[in-house]
This record gives sequence, structure tokens and C-alpha cells, in this order.
Amino acid sequence: MPNLTQIMNIAASNLEPFHARVVVTSAGIFPAHINYLIKHRKKSQSWLSKSSSSIVKLLDFAEAHEGVYRNSRVMFEAFAEILPDGTIDENGYDPLGLYWEPITAEHANSIIEHITKFSDFVYNQTGDENLLLNPPVEASKSERLMSLAAYHHKKNNSFLSHTWNDQEANEKAKSSRLIKRYKTSQVQKETKVTEEFVANDLICNGFWRYKHKRDHASFLNVKNVLISMLIHYAGLRISEPFHIFISDISFDPVDKDRVNIKIQDPDVGKAPEYWRKQPGNKHDNIKTYLKKKYGLKPRTQLKDQQFAGYKSKGMTIEVEMFPTAIWQWFTVLLNYYISHQRKTDPLYPHPYLFTDEKGHPATIKQYRKAREKSLIKLGHDPSKYSGNNPHGGRHRYGTELTRADINEILITRAMHHKSRTSKDRYTEEEQKRKVAEALLEAEKRRNEGSDNHHVNTDDFINEFNYMNEVFKSN
Repeated sequence: MPNLTQIMNIAASNLEPFHARVVVTSAGIFPAHINYLIKHRKKSQSWLSKSSSSIVKLLDFAEAHEGVYRNSRVMFEAFAEILPDGTIDENGYDPLGLYWEPITAEHANSIIEHITKFSDFVYNQTGDENLLLNPPVEASKSERLMSLAAYHHKKNNSFLSHTWNDQEANEKAKSSRLIKRYKTSQVQKETKVTEEFVANDLICNGFWRYKHKRDHASFLNVKNVLISMLIHYAGLRISEPFHIFISDISFDPVDKDRVNIKIQDPDVGKAPEYWRKQPGNKHDNIKTYLKKKYGLKPRTQLKDQQFAGYKSKGMTIEVEMFPTAIWQWFTVLLNYYISHQRKTDPLYPHPYLFTDEKGHPATIKQYRKAREKSLIKLGHDPSKYSGNNPHGGRHRYGTELTRADINEILITRAMHHKSRTSKDRYTEEEQKRKVAEALLEAEKRRNEGSDNHHVNTDDFINEFNYMNEVFKSN
């Protein structure tokens, strides 16, 4: 049986698809690790990356302490103990050469949990208790109470609470782990929200192509403006704009100044209507549509830069802007983008709305880079600590809806959350209508007697129209 270092080396080499550091040994292939990867192949790219980096971190520790500990379990206890404080002493020196910085209790718990799951899997495959790095032990009374409290909190907020097994939870609460989780702060962290003036500055001034906007050769990167608007004024998560198909967009039959955008679940959502009307395609979903028409996989299943997650599993996202007046601005820019700036590549056909300069689907990394560069240029901190990261924009949207006294259920619907409080109480169309009416009414209340909260887009629109005319004349 290979020792811990050999086992972890083999694990790291098998995790190569997820960018772990590869360490080659002569131990041979250990089938359990291949099975471990196969079992979790549908996990998110983030989970796979964290799992592999955790295993490689333990491997580095084991190599640095070879022959020091009497067995692998004692070595893992030492590893877990050192994680929060790092390995660098007060003089900035690390005799082991690891030079690990201190990390948060949450991060340490995540690493310990990933390695524990990996160890459990190896034990279940081999039956060798020597490979069980973090074995179960009898839980203390307080640990039992905490475990049951966490279970019932999750159950009470689940749609399918009636299917949960209380007896199984009680049995599970009787055991804990030898290596305990670190205590984390019980104080809820303040959610940083992008201020409206920052969002407006980014959208109106951040994405002009050249330094001098009045230069006739310059113009606007409309794609990045549209993505930013979807984040800040429609509350989309950063990955969601990158799932929008051209066919997801339709003109509103009632309001000519806006469009309707429906984003389907990239795995199980319905294929576009035009496609399902064709013979043999009636029951196709998005996954089948992408494969049959384009030979592509959903972006949730890709492992490269084209990957884009989708948190609202099974849900169709119906985009709603707030303030609703943003729709007119968005629609003008969207029409211009599709007509003049969206690139196509005949050798790489695809249905996605946003593209890069080569005509390939635009990536989250490209947008993040452009966004950060623009914020810095404008004098804003782009980090999450300032609230100016993309998720801060989503929180800005939710905060504005709350301030506008919109019904909690309708806010849940507008932000496409999945929880018990967002359970459908209306038919699909009726619910959509109620959300739209609530946003419109809230905007009227918001604007009464004050101009302080208006999004001042006049200068941007005038500038855009001016450059558009220059573009046409040239």
C-alpha cells in the first residue's frame, strides 16, 4: 500500500485537468483517485479547483515533514493546526520553505473539509483505516445541538422540507470529526453595495474606446456597457449575461421602448421557440439545441475560459430593470450593438449575444479585466471590499428594490432567488405582470418631489448620439 505522500502525489497527478500542480512518482496508478474525479466530474469548476488545491497543499506539507510524524493522521492534525496562522515566523522566515500566509477560519475549514471528503472516499474504496485522516468521533452535547440547529434552519427554508429525514439527521448529529472546524464570527458580514454614482460613472464614462472621446476615430465599447447595465440595473450575477442568446430577446408588445429578455437554464431550459417549431425538435432543451445546431456544450459544462456558471438551477430568468426608465437607454444601445459592433465568425457559429473581437462568445474574464481597468481609470477601487465588484452591483439592485418598498416576494422574483419565500403564488404571466407593475409604481414614488436619485444619462446619450452620427457620416 502506498504511503500518504505517494497517495497524495497520485491524487495531484490525476487532478491535472483542474490545474493542480502535477507531481510524478513511481507509485503507479491508484484507481480510487480516478474514481474520485469521475464521481465529482459534474461539480463546478470552482469546487474542483478548491478540492485539487487543498489536496496539493497537504501534499506540500507532507513532503516538507517527511519522516517527522509517526503516522498520516497525526500529520494531518498538525497540518490543520498550522493553517490559520501560516508557516512564516515573526522574522519573516520559514525553515520548511512553504511560506504560507495566514488565512481566515472559513478558508481553513474549507481546506480541511475538502481533504476530509477525499480521505473518506479513499477509505470507502480501500477499507484501510490508516488512510482515514479525519475519522468520525462521538459528538459533544454542544456539537449535537449545533448540528441539529443547522439542519432545521436549512429544512425550514427548503421547498421540499417534507422530504427531509429527521431521524437520519439525529443519527448524523451524534458523531463529529476528530479534527474540529475552526470557530467563525457569528456577526453577519456587511454586504458592500456599489454606490449609484460609481455605477453611473462606470457605465457612462468607463468604456469609451480611446482617451479622447471627441476624437472622430473613437467610439464606445457598447458590449461592456450593456453587461454593466444588466448587473447594476437588473441585478444579474456576473455569469448570467454570458448565457443570453440572440433568440432570448424580443420586443415588448406593449412598450416599444423596451425589450423582453428571458435567460433559460443552460442545461435543462427550453430550446428557442423557433427551433422547437421545426420538425423533430418539439421537445428539445437548451443542451440538445446547442449540440444539434452548433456542436457545442452548455457553458456550465466547459472547463476553459468559456465556462460560465448558472446559480438559478431550473429557473428562467426574466430580466427587469430598475429604475424602469433605464430600459429605453438599454434598448437603444442593444440595437446599436447588434447592428454595428457584434462580431461573427463563420467558422465558429454560436447563438450567444455577447461576442469578442474574433466573433467568439465573450468571456467573464474579458469583462472583468475591462471593468477593473475602467474603474481604476475613473479613480474607483474595483475590489469587493469597496463594493465595486460585479456582485456589489447586484446587491445595489436588491438594495434599491428594498428601499422602494417593493413586496418581498416580488423582490425575490426580480432577483431570481430560490427559497421558500419566493414560492410562486401566481401563474407565470401574472407574476411577471405584478413585478413590472411594482417596479413602475416604486419608481413613481421614488421620483416624487426629488431629483436626487435620478440616473443622469443625458450627457451620455448626447455623446453617444453625436458619435453615432459621426460613425454614420464616415
